[in-house]
Amino acid sequence: MTRTHTPTTTGNMLSTIWRSISVLFVASSVLVSASVDVVQTERSGIILQLHDTTFYTTNIPFQTVYPSHRSGITPGFTAVTSIHAQYSPITKAFLESQITLYSNIDDVWNDKFLDALFISYDGQMTGFFDEEAERWLESIHLSHLYVSTSIRHPSLKTPKVSQVSVGPPAGPFFATASSKSAGLDLHHVYRLHRDEYESFLFGAVPDANGGWKLTNITMDESGIQYIPIPSRISLLAKALPLSGTRFALKDIFDAQGLPTGAASLAYARTYPSPNLTAPAIQRLTDLGATMVGKTRTSQFAHGASPWEFHDIPYSWNPRADGYLTASASSSGSACAIAGYDWVDFTVGSDTRGSVRKPAALVGAYGIRPSHGSMDLTGVVPLSEEMDTAGFFARDPRLFSEIGHFWYENSPVRIKRPTIRFPTKLLYPTDHFPVKNPTAQALYDSFADALNTHLKIKKVDLNFTDALLPYLPNGNFTKFQQYSNTLAEYRSWVSVGKPLIDRHREVFGTDPKFDPKPREMFARAAHLTEDDFTRAVAFRRQFRQSIAENLIKADRKSCSDAIFMYDAGTGGHPSYRVEDFNALAGATQLLLTSPTANAKPSEFFTYISSMAGLPEITVPIGQVGYYSQVSRQWEKLPVTVQLVAHPGCDDMLFELVKKLAGAGVLSATKVGRDTF
Repeated sequence: MTRTHTPTTTGNMLSTIWRSISVLFVASSVLVSASVDVVQTERSGIILQLHDTTFYTTNIPFQTVYPSHRSGITPGFTAVTSIHAQYSPITKAFLESQITLYSNIDDVWNDKFLDALFISYDGQMTGFFDEEAERWLESIHLSHLYVSTSIRHPSLKTPKVSQVSVGPPAGPFFATASSKSAGLDLHHVYRLHRDEYESFLFGAVPDANGGWKLTNITMDESGIQYIPIPSRISLLAKALPLSGTRFALKDIFDAQGLPTGAASLAYARTYPSPNLTAPAIQRLTDLGATMVGKTRTSQFAHGASPWEFHDIPYSWNPRADGYLTASASSSGSACAIAGYDWVDFTVGSDTRGSVRKPAALVGAYGIRPSHGSMDLTGVVPLSEEMDTAGFFARDPRLFSEIGHFWYENSPVRIKRPTIRFPTKLLYPTDHFPVKNPTAQALYDSFADALNTHLKIKKVDLNFTDALLPYLPNGNFTKFQQYSNTLAEYRSWVSVGKPLIDRHREVFGTDPKFDPKPREMFARAAHLTEDDFTRAVAFRRQFRQSIAENLIKADRKSCSDAIFMYDAGTGGHPSYRVEDFNALAGATQLLLTSPTANAKPSEFFTYISSMAGLPEITVPIGQVGYYSQVSRQWEKLPVTVQLVAHPGCDDMLFELVKKLAGAGVLSATKVGRDTF
């Protein structure tokens, strides 16, 4: 019964890159070239085998170069490495340091790409190789050496040497003789990685028009996709804040050239692929990040349980026994960040917990930013009054860096410098202790660490009692219903009804929906505009009340307090298979369905949603449990939620950064174990 996965090691991308740049090691082994075999040809590209690694490249070259001697052009594909030098003479030490740098920072490049070598000189005047460099170039068994015309032609017996006027960017490439000219076609290199956790809908590679092309690469009967991943070396050449990072995108965000389906086959076939990228995603690419594909979501981002995913099957949470739930709509993005070290962050959306809960259940850093932080044009809406664009990451420092840059232009961000951290940690005594005593010990330890390192003192508070004055007649069920109205009415008016009308017009039939949106659309069809207007008015009043009375602004610390709670399962497993949640020790994850006897302490995710507050998920440890599925002891991630005043997102990012520096927080791994 147990679904087993092979765990891989995590990658701390930015720190690895900068550590590699600052400390360059000298390669000592002789590098041997290898042949490139064509595995299969597809309409969008070619699958190649180089030694024991599978790669993908597009049919269309990104550049054609013209070597000075035709003898430099070889049939078939050649694995090529390109190096750029800025200083002359070009030395052996420099060339070896670049090869070592490539090996350290890139999971796509390997030394088999030294079948041929491009070396370009970007300095002033004419560059040249010193004698030791020339001897090294002869010793590494290159088939061809291509040097830019800015470099004096080296005197080598082997390999064959040709000059080119303009060499390719730094990094690995595939080269082949041009079919249209006497030139050499250069193709981008993508390493293929198996999507074993079925987190992706499809992969994506850039096209020539500033958008993307969809890939759906399978190589065996399982039908599991392989996602093409670009080299970090070429990505770093952009020299932008997020250069070198790769991300995956939840399929409710538009990306030029790729279909947006929101987990609905009817939606995907009814509307054409967008010709514009959502501004929020365009900002990430403008910052240098590279998108590698789209991840699975619940239909229209409604809070569905795993067994309610019909059109698009549910992703697999990599943690523990392999059958745990990853919660609701951003679960595909959460499973990808917990499963694959070849993505650095993943984008999700959070309306009523769809980043926070998945982050808690897979043990990742995640954020629901202050409402209004990001332009959400080009995003399938659930509730414009609560929708936000968030993200997941494994590394706390990278998490802070991405957040700082992505939300930098937020119109709701408080830009006053923060002189200190908040002095109060609001600790809800109606919520803690959680069910698992070992998990509770982690929460207590984290609260102590906030006091020790940041002078944030725990203040015991019955948060339910504190909320009651701001709920409609002190009634949490009515509060929940207002939230449901905001989500259901907007989703119906903006998505459901237009899709039904358009589907009837184009196909002559009604679209089929998954159970959760079908249920919510049925309720929403009976809501009036007055119902919605009352819910909007209450939300505005609630937001103001919380900001003025409970989690208040502070000139020195931005937020006068931080609210702490658990958005997970209290240290007990919750499963993707409904019946498994009746097993001994398991618990049912609460989502967003209205309940008559709901307790506020079980739905604290609603507070940030309705009050527009920033909230982050922070992994703090893991606890053991005996799995009735795998019949062995497993480890479950434990995370904490931290909530602040609207606009104080930067303070939360700085808090994460400080705690990482103090050793309180650390990067999480990929695969079965969180730490």
